[in-house]
Amino acid sequence: MLSLYDPIDTIPFIGPTYNKLLANIGIITILDILYHVPARYVDASAIVKLSDLNTTEKKTVQVTLIAIKSIRTRGGKLITEAKVTDESGEVDVIWFNQLFLTKTLKIGSTILLNGALNPNHNKPQLYSPSYEVVKDESPTHLGIIVPVYSVTEGVTDKWLRSRIKYLLQNHRYLFDAVTDSIPRKIRDCYDLIPLQDALIQIHFPKDWKGLQKARRRIAFDELLNIQLKLLKSREAYRNQKTPMISDYSEDIKSFLEKLPFNPTRAQKRVIRETLKDLTLSYPANRLIQGDVGCGKTLVAAAVSIPVIKSGYQVALMAPTSILAKQHYETINELLGGSGITIKLVTGSINNTNHKTIKQSEFIIGTHALLHRYDKLFNKLGLIIIDEQHRFGVKQRKKLTIDTKKSHLGTVPHKITMTATPIPRSIALTLFGDLDISIIDEMPTGRIPTKTYLVPKNKRKNSYQWIEERIQKKSQVFWLCPLIEESEKLQIKAVLTEYQKLETEIFPDLKIDVLHGRLSEEEKNDKIHRMKKRKIDILVSTSVIEVGMDIPNADIIVIEGAERFGLAQLHQLRGRVGRKADQHSWCFLFTSNNASPEAQNRLEYFSKTNDGLKVAEYDLERRGPGEVYGIKQAGIPDLKVARITDIKLVKETREASKSMIQ
Repeated sequence: MLSLYDPIDTIPFIGPTYNKLLANIGIITILDILYHVPARYVDASAIVKLSDLNTTEKKTVQVTLIAIKSIRTRGGKLITEAKVTDESGEVDVIWFNQLFLTKTLKIGSTILLNGALNPNHNKPQLYSPSYEVVKDESPTHLGIIVPVYSVTEGVTDKWLRSRIKYLLQNHRYLFDAVTDSIPRKIRDCYDLIPLQDALIQIHFPKDWKGLQKARRRIAFDELLNIQLKLLKSREAYRNQKTPMISDYSEDIKSFLEKLPFNPTRAQKRVIRETLKDLTLSYPANRLIQGDVGCGKTLVAAAVSIPVIKSGYQVALMAPTSILAKQHYETINELLGGSGITIKLVTGSINNTNHKTIKQSEFIIGTHALLHRYDKLFNKLGLIIIDEQHRFGVKQRKKLTIDTKKSHLGTVPHKITMTATPIPRSIALTLFGDLDISIIDEMPTGRIPTKTYLVPKNKRKNSYQWIEERIQKKSQVFWLCPLIEESEKLQIKAVLTEYQKLETEIFPDLKIDVLHGRLSEEEKNDKIHRMKKRKIDILVSTSVIEVGMDIPNADIIVIEGAERFGLAQLHQLRGRVGRKADQHSWCFLFTSNNASPEAQNRLEYFSKTNDGLKVAEYDLERRGPGEVYGIKQAGIPDLKVARITDIKLVKETREASKSMIQ
């Protein structure tokens, strides 16, 4: 008797070869094959008469085979010819290179055929139809809503379908043995069918309504599992002790009033929301989301004041040394004169005097902070992480562990900042364990960047226009996707492009190059020279995507734009137009092999500056895994559920709360 966790090769006709092939698509046990749900369906359920066949659409007929033979043409082609009949008449059938059909299909047998008539034949001829012999049991491949599976090389869709059908017909108890973890009360509340029925219906639905109910149930389970995981994580996090932060609202008010500009209402609101977190008895865990240039660093500086005034340290962690240095300069500017000691720690800065750093109140750095945790901190009260998803899985895990090793026996408050726009459904599904604040307002006077998708025949014109702008003191970022040339991808490499721009296109301009293989000293020198207007065009990889702040830069050119996701393009576009009342431009250049679909994506991007709309569009077309790194976040693959289904996301969030209580 088979069981759910038996190896897949215990099923008849699955030997060692198929065992290895199925492992490629994640099918190891019998339970895995039950959950290998179809990718799509083909409706071959409607059975028509032979007289209803036409040349434009495939239809299913149930017929009797009255003749069949195989012949070889003068050209060497092997053809199988057959004649079938039903009450409406007779039709010829033809297959190519399928000699075995003369043995498989017996004269007088009843068969199902699915196909269309050959438009190039004088008489009605069914051209290379799919087929199935009708037996006593229900059909597997035709005359039904046909499940179509994701397969791997060496495994056909038809073969996999037959193995699942074998289990349903001969070992139905396996479907019944799957544990339904959702209580009856919740199933009734959200109109969910039993899980066992759903697994049967999702493979072999009786009708479209049944299929819809099955898919809803499986999707509900997928999202519910995520919500339960996040909710448990949130509850566990809130059961920990945290440093008690006193109310220093007057100090923050004074800090904001002394600024040379007026913070936006959104910034002030997010500061209030975050300060409220810091006064609670459990650790704050807030995500601050806002477009590039919205002023997240100001919020970070403001909420750090009461932490430091209460006698604790603040750590700000950035994914790159460029961004860490940028934050250091900005925080110094904002908190300068306040008496707060601020230190920068990166892998390239030889801060060997850890004793001095350990006495600092505000420490800014890269992941180097993780490696020197014990030497740098003795009273950490708040950690601020910028663009956490850019850290590797191991780095993030270490970060979580290390921030729990507080010398105070408490867990520091945590704030995460991101410029990646997050749609509501993503926020509820992937970041459900966080409190979320959105800075949805840009500083006064900020002019939206104009974006253009430049066709091949307009490139020279754009070069001329850019050179004219540089004569008027503009500065340019010129982005390339790779460091080295790749003929396969046909995209411009940064070093090749640098030489081309310097020698062929702009020989009279000051051009330099920046990429991740340079030393920190070299990178900082080039950034300094760019800020001092000693560089007209800085050719770079996407190393500038996060944190590069060159206020005078007002043009960005992106080569091979189709190679970037829209969310990443939006980040890159945010590198220009960072001063009030400054006009800025973004030019998108595509490679020779850019697909029409990629062109459509870029057309959409060029017409909107709304980061949230860009993210939602990207999410619909690329999926959450590519946009938000779901696998790195520990979120399982979604086979049926769609993260964009906001209604189902909300329902599973509600259900998870009632199950935890």
